[in-house]
Amino acid sequence: MKTSQTFGIHSLLAEGRPLVVGTVHNASGLSLLKRAGTQLSGLDLLEVRLDGLVRHSLPATWGLPVIATARHPAEGGEGNLSLSQRRKLLGAALPWAAAVDVELRSAKPLASVIASAHQLGRTVILSHHDFKATPTRKVLCELVARAGDAGADLFKIATLIRNPEDLRRMIDLQMDGLEIPVAAMGMGPAGKFSRIVLCGFGASLCYGWLGKPQVPGQWPALQLAEVLAGVLPA
Repeated sequence: MKTSQTFGIHSLLAEGRPLVVGTVHNASGLSLLKRAGTQLSGLDLLEVRLDGLVRHSLPATWGLPVIATARHPAEGGEGNLSLSQRRKLLGAALPWAAAVDVELRSAKPLASVIASAHQLGRTVILSHHDFKATPTRKVLCELVARAGDAGADLFKIATLIRNPEDLRRMIDLQMDGLEIPVAAMGMGPAGKFSRIVLCGFGASLCYGWLGKPQVPGQWPALQLAEVLAGVLPA
C-alpha cells in the first residue's frame, strides 16, 4: 500500500492564500517528480490525473499532499475511461490522496466515492471545465450551488476566457462570498493572465503543469509559484 496522507487539505485552505498545484498527468511529469524528489519549491499540492497514468506505476510517496482525479472524457479526460473505471481508480486512491476531484456532472454517479472521501476526512473538490466559453453569471452561481448541495468542500471551475467580460464574470464569482470556497481559473490565450488575476481576488487553488501542459493558458507549475510569490502579499 502506498504511504497515506491521513488528512485532507482543509488546514491548508484555511490559510486563506492561493495554493499552488502541480499537475502530473503523464510519464514526463512522473519523471520530473522522480528527479526533483522533495525539491518542489513553492508548490503546495500535486494533482494526480489518474486517467492519464493508467499504464504507469505510481510512486510509493509523492512528497506533497495529492489531489487525485480521474477526469471525465467530456472534460478533458484521457483514455475514454468508463464510469466504473474512474470509480475504481478514485476508490483506490483514497488511502493515499489528501483530496479527490470529481466533476460536478459525475457527482451523482460517483456519490459513493464522495461519501467515502468524507468518511476518511479527505477534502472533496467538485469541478466544472468549459473549454468553449465562460457561462453567464446566473449559470456560474447555479453551478456553485449545485456543488455545495452535492457535498463539495470546494468548487473548482475552469472556463475559456474570450474577452474582458468573461474575466469580469469570473472575478465577480470569485468575490461573491459564496457558501463554499471557489477556485476559478481561465483557459485559452488569456489563461495565464487570468489565473494570476483570479488568485489576487481570492482563488484558493492555482494549477500549473509538471512535465508538459494539458490545455492552453497553463503555467509551468514551478514558474507559477515564483510569479505568485512575487506579486501577491506574503
